[in-house]
Amino acid sequence: MTINEMLAEIKSYQAKLHLADDYLFNIVEFDPDEIKAYYAGTAPESAYRQTLTQIKRLYLLSLLPAELLKRINEAREGAGVSEADAFKTMAIDDDKLADFKAGNLPTMNYVTALNALQAQYSHK
Repeated sequence: MTINEMLAEIKSYQAKLHLADDYLFNIVEFDPDEIKAYYAGTAPESAYRQTLTQIKRLYLLSLLPAELLKRINEAREGAGVSEADAFKTMAIDDDKLADFKAGNLPTMNYVTALNALQAQYSHK
């Protein structure tokens, strides 16, 4: 992904989150020199990649558990993985499975589960 593509995706997430640049740079902890380089397009590629990763995380945390469950199911189906294998990959304990499926757990549980599933099966 090019820097321009990353910038476009970052701006897209910023719009979805109604997140001003000042807040974004606070989240990614850029100093004034890094901010200038970011705007100039002269920052290292890793700075744009880090910013994109952080804003994606923030966006996922803004979603409701129901939307994250939908994404989890889509990722599972796309990987051709059984529900039981997916729950093992996502490390969902049996005693929390019903609450997980019902969307009753904290949002971070679903974000972590989605990330685990994608990390395990993204190569498929």
